[in-house]
Amino acid sequence: MTENKTYTTIQDLLEDPSFNEWVRNPRSVNGAKWTSWLNEHPTNQVLVDEAKDIIIGINFKKEKVLKEKVDSEWEKLEKKLQSIQNQKLENQIKTKTRLTNVKYISVAASLLLLVSISVFTFSLFSKVTHKTNYGEMLNVVLDDGSTVILNSNSSITYSNYNPRHIELKGEAFFNVKKELATKAKFSVSTNDLTVEVFGTQFNVKTSKNKTNVYLQEGSILLNLNNGNKENMSPGNYIEYSSEKQKVLVNKSNFISEEYVSWKSGNLIFNNTTLAEALAKVSDNYGVTFKYNNPETKSSLITGKVPTTDLTICLNAIKKSANVKIQKENGILVVYKN
Repeated sequence: MTENKTYTTIQDLLEDPSFNEWVRNPRSVNGAKWTSWLNEHPTNQVLVDEAKDIIIGINFKKEKVLKEKVDSEWEKLEKKLQSIQNQKLENQIKTKTRLTNVKYISVAASLLLLVSISVFTFSLFSKVTHKTNYGEMLNVVLDDGSTVILNSNSSITYSNYNPRHIELKGEAFFNVKKELATKAKFSVSTNDLTVEVFGTQFNVKTSKNKTNVYLQEGSILLNLNNGNKENMSPGNYIEYSSEKQKVLVNKSNFISEEYVSWKSGNLIFNNTTLAEALAKVSDNYGVTFKYNNPETKSSLITGKVPTTDLTICLNAIKKSANVKIQKENGILVVYKN
């Protein structure tokens, strides 16, 4: 406050630095002087208030401008920070997506590999079966070049992993190719025994709890279910029963023509009893015979009949054995002429 100065207008107050200081800071050094002056000149209260409003307004405006500027800068900063955060989040999402994609791709690849392995394993260890019906024959060539001739109502089963191990039901003739490089064994299993060979020709027939093996060429080893072993040489014929746990027949120099004639599509009988002949026909065609007169069972027949035509087969047998065969209620009944 300037001594002896008269303050009659708002402009006078606004131009006084001490007044401005007092308005902004009532506790300033000049505060007491302005308070005393106002008490002495109460008529100037309105003038002082208007001047205060202007100063405070200016100050507010300055503060507001500063605040707006700060707010603006802060907003810019927030936007920048948000942008950085968004970019970071986007990168994280992309990274996560890439990781997720990699994860999914890895999982998919693993599943594909697992499926491929499973399919390969399933294919590798899956079973292959060749089967014939009654009155049929089938020639099978195995992967190793060995051949199998299946008789009627017979089957062989093996895995892709080991086609040189055969499971046989019925009758089959085997011509086994030798594996000179690996010397891998070839085996045929029935319910009664297992035949082990390296390279040879032999016939195996299994039926009615017994298995017959005839060796035509080479050598084979029989592993019987009772734990015994039998070495066979060409011309040897062995019949073994797991039910009786023993060898029923063991012949050397066996005449094979009749025994393996089926693989040529014929059954050969040479002074064979009618009962034996019709038993072979029954095995081949799946038919059942009944004898009106039991004496006819011992009749002898000689000749050759087909394995694929039952009518021709029966006509040939009727003529050779001098019998009559007719079908009654699904059974073939044999009558003596």
